[in-house]
Amino acid sequence: MALLFIFRGYIYRVSVKYDAIEERKGYTIINSKLISYLDDSTVSDNLPSITSIVDKSNELTSEKLEFTSSKCDVDPNKIVNTHKTQCVGYAYFYAFTCNYLIEKSRLSNEWKAKAYVGKLFFLGIDIHKYFDSPFFKDHDFVIVENSNTGERVYIDPTISDYLSIDRVSIKSN
Repeated sequence: MALLFIFRGYIYRVSVKYDAIEERKGYTIINSKLISYLDDSTVSDNLPSITSIVDKSNELTSEKLEFTSSKCDVDPNKIVNTHKTQCVGYAYFYAFTCNYLIEKSRLSNEWKAKAYVGKLFFLGIDIHKYFDSPFFKDHDFVIVENSNTGERVYIDPTISDYLSIDRVSIKSN
């Protein structure tokens, strides 16, 4: 059992693959409380690399949000106050947080985080067709991409919050 826990990230990345369907529209952040939260939470942090930014974004998203399957806001300007959201809100909040930290670290000419609507495949099988609820019709995640090199980091902030799995794998065509 301990080995399953230790290797949960690897097992998850091997057995579950994500397929991006479309990019979500972004939100303009106008809530000063959100900006203050990010500034206050990173005042003593040195975030020189995309890895440190991705990890800090995961930490801040998990710290601030709580998952709900109920109807809720997904706009980061609102969920910073309510704290409750589902996978769409997690992806939006994470993408904004990551982009804000990328900008602060002066890496915005290279890196950008975007929220995506996607599908999950377990051992190659689309799991969404097995659920009748509209809640399970798709799943949102984030792609952090380097525009110069094409390097990508795939993050599911909801899974990161609940299973402490910080990276996910994309389905290859």
